[in-house]
Amino acid sequence: MRVLLLSSLIWVALIMAPVFAQSQPPEELFVPILINGVVGESSHYQTVFRFVELSGTTADPAVTVDMDTFDNAGSEIDPGQLFCHEGPPRPPVPFSLPGSGSFHFGTAGRVIGYQPPSIIDGWARLTITGSGRIQITAEVFQVAGVPAGCQWLVSGPSDFYRSDVVVQAVKPAKVWRAPAVITAYRHTALSVVNFSPTNTAHVFIELLDEEGTGRRGRDFPIPPMHRRSAFAWEWVDPNHGISIGVPVPVPDDFYGSARIVSDVPVAVGAVQVLSPEGKLVSAPVTPDP
Repeated sequence: MRVLLLSSLIWVALIMAPVFAQSQPPEELFVPILINGVVGESSHYQTVFRFVELSGTTADPAVTVDMDTFDNAGSEIDPGQLFCHEGPPRPPVPFSLPGSGSFHFGTAGRVIGYQPPSIIDGWARLTITGSGRIQITAEVFQVAGVPAGCQWLVSGPSDFYRSDVVVQAVKPAKVWRAPAVITAYRHTALSVVNFSPTNTAHVFIELLDEEGTGRRGRDFPIPPMHRRSAFAWEWVDPNHGISIGVPVPVPDDFYGSARIVSDVPVAVGAVQVLSPEGKLVSAPVTPDP
């Protein structure tokens, strides 16, 4: 379950914090966490995306959105494996919004064409064009039960939801800051996406204590189009092979922050993982100019 939470992390969907994009010229935003599928007999994951046009412009269309989804190794995910063919709308690619219009859709809750347990874990790229302004949110749910078909998360009692995580849809940046907590019952997890199709990202992550002093840090490469996710202490432990998931001892309690620096722009997401249930709680990430 721990490996799954790390890979799906950070995740992991979410109402992501809104991002407002002025859509002239075309602009790319990134969702660093996308997860869908059945992880066991008791629960599954879904990600729901919502788009709202804010300007009310009379231009037709106000904005057009093109969405591409990728797994952790950078291979494009077939939308037919993610989204329902029946019931709620499966996203046309691209799709358009009129002034003051809105559109929402979600993943199916299972990997279409595969028997459970099966899961898709990765990230999304959104290309936005048009004269309007758009608000984008994405919400990652861990939901009780195994869906027999497409299950649309429109309503349900509170005990239906195991986790509901807010992750930001972000513009790329070279420097990021995020909270970092390590205790017996709460761990910060970080996910870094190198969306460049050609350049390896050389990333340095360090943990800073409450006084702002760097406690430990580590350099590592992320290949083109890859995403890597791990707990904060695993990112910076020199004995931990992030790419192969070698477990390392949990360090002493730590309260502070993480600083992520890359030589090329990257997208970063974060969550708090609560033990022992493995619940996910939103954690902010902020680009540092």
